[in-house]
Amino acid sequence: MSIQRVRPGVYIELLAKAKERILPKTGVVCIPYVGEYGLPNELKTVSSYDERVKETLGLVDTIELAAESGATLLLYRICDSAVKTAVFTQENSFEIPAKYPGLEGNNFTISIQASAAEPGKKEIVIRHKQLGVSHKLSVATVDELVEKTARLDFVGQAKKLGDAAITDVAETDFTGGTSGKPAALTSAQFTRLFAAINGADFDALYLPSDDAAIQASAKQFIADRRKQNQKLSTLVIGGKPAEDDQMDKHIERSVAMNERFVVNSAIAGTHVNGKTYGSLDFAAWTAGLIAATPANQSLTAVPVPLKKANVDYGNSDILKGLANGVLLASRDGASYIIESAVNTLSVLHAGEREDFGKIRVSMTLDQVMNDLIGVGKKYKGKLSNNPIGRTTFIAAAKAYLDERVRQSALAEGAAITEDPTRPSVGDTAYFTVSAQPLDAIEVFTIDWEVL
Repeated sequence: MSIQRVRPGVYIELLAKAKERILPKTGVVCIPYVGEYGLPNELKTVSSYDERVKETLGLVDTIELAAESGATLLLYRICDSAVKTAVFTQENSFEIPAKYPGLEGNNFTISIQASAAEPGKKEIVIRHKQLGVSHKLSVATVDELVEKTARLDFVGQAKKLGDAAITDVAETDFTGGTSGKPAALTSAQFTRLFAAINGADFDALYLPSDDAAIQASAKQFIADRRKQNQKLSTLVIGGKPAEDDQMDKHIERSVAMNERFVVNSAIAGTHVNGKTYGSLDFAAWTAGLIAATPANQSLTAVPVPLKKANVDYGNSDILKGLANGVLLASRDGASYIIESAVNTLSVLHAGEREDFGKIRVSMTLDQVMNDLIGVGKKYKGKLSNNPIGRTTFIAAAKAYLDERVRQSALAEGAAITEDPTRPSVGDTAYFTVSAQPLDAIEVFTIDWEVL
């Protein structure tokens, strides 16, 4: 009877996963960042502009770049222990802090005056001096202030300090906020970052470092996470600003990575917003695009938000870059597009094929395995390890694969069976998936027989 209850759940979960995979903007990109505002050293999920403003005040360019394609963002602010929160204090009455620690909190102000609309109450206005975000409260007592600040967007909850009443004050700055920005990002900080995000679910990870040793560590982290945690995702890296005009340097990074789960972005130049970004910054945009793009669509020829590239590479540099796994933008008339959606895999490892070097194929492989493993984990312990239990999972997984075939993410004939070489015994069941991920046509070769 318990198996009968679980069976529809497995079907529903897997079919929902399959249908979600072709919806745009449903992927998750993890964006570690350094800034003067935001939740320090913890993960925070945001999925809209309003939520980003609440978390970062919209001040971090890499976050805004990653959000352009519509992916859900998993934010992590890298912060050191010196950071402190700005506050406003009325002695023996109350104290109210900025929502997050950092120098940006000092840009908040507070003013208090008698309320014209509600006699007997105080009108409190808290605002950011440059950005215009604000809160307006009407309160009679400190206790009411504490209650009304419990869930505000830009300030933390007020704390009662004593029995003194709230008194009027002209617009006054919050004070005491100190920077938590590290002087330089170190390997130790990235070790802490990797530990913090290891168990999180995301499709792409942006690495905010152009240091070759840290990039190598990140590659190993993603590889270990794939093997040990069975969480499959794509790492996106960029290069040093001073080297962004040198294709050979971009190629060096790709050769050092040489994995289908690493994308090396060489896109750099003036964004359509007027700001100039290097390849390291544009890597955040690339990571967001990868996460947001449905698995049945290719990134090849996707428009790139460039007004002017740092370098308009010639044919020979483009061919060298593509051959070595460099993702780059090329001019297409007055605009720019992704030349070809390649990852850094150029020298095949055991068990790999040439089409694994394309982002669409690699992402489809990862998505299928993530979905099947994820749902399998959710239902572990709820299906008996007998023919009925295993058939239940196989039937649900086959329905999932069939849906991916209908979406043109997989070729016809995708199947899942019990592994014939390893018998399912004890608490372990073995399955084998056979499926061919589809890529998009990028090269049209036409022979014309002139009659």
